Amino acid sequence: MQEKTAFLLIDPLNDFLHPEGKVYPALKDSIEATDTVNNLQKFVKAARNSHIPIFYCQHQLYEENSYHDWNHMTKSQLRIQQSASFAAGSFGAEIYKGLEPDRSNGDAIVSRHWNSSSFGNTDLDYQLRQRDITHVVCAGMVANTCLEATARYAIELGYHVTIISDATAGFSVELRDVAEKVVWPTIVDEVLTIDEWSAKSNSAK
Repeated sequence: MQEKTAFLLIDPLNDFLHPEGKVYPALKDSIEATDTVNNLQKFVKAARNSHIPIFYCQHQLYEENSYHDWNHMTKSQLRIQQSASFAAGSFGAEIYKGLEPDRSNGDAIVSRHWNSSSFGNTDLDYQLRQRDITHVVCAGMVANTCLEATARYAIELGYHVTIISDATAGFSVELRDVAEKVVWPTIVDEVLTIDEWSAKSNSAK
């Protein structure tokens, strides 16, 4: 099968990326150190320039009774319940301005994930296979949770995986740096900055 690539943009939401977002204060240092927002904008631009579809992978929206009668909630779900992050209809649950999908580019919005992986209990794998995707390039939030979990799951499903290291951020600078330098190189095919990916893509044309 011929190689075919898609970009996975994970949780590009205001609650993570905007200074007024509920989770932003915990990510601020890493976002600023990595210039995350600017690099996510470059990530989207690179997809458009190369006519590569972006699959938008977003967290479940929070509503008052989202976890009614749940008996096996994760730490992440408990934090979301306490903070009401990603609340349905809220500014925080919207996609950060400038990162929105473009259907004319072939972009797709997949079903929302309940935990960390964008593949777990969603239709992401189904949608990728419908389009014969073989390679995925991953960016978004958060480095050590949803981004990494999605990349790991993609490897298990047989995709070739690249992580864009500077189009993400962690709950500390150190956590993101350890992921980039130690963890990700052991589990995925490539770890590149967005500029490195773009240079490689251009040289292959």
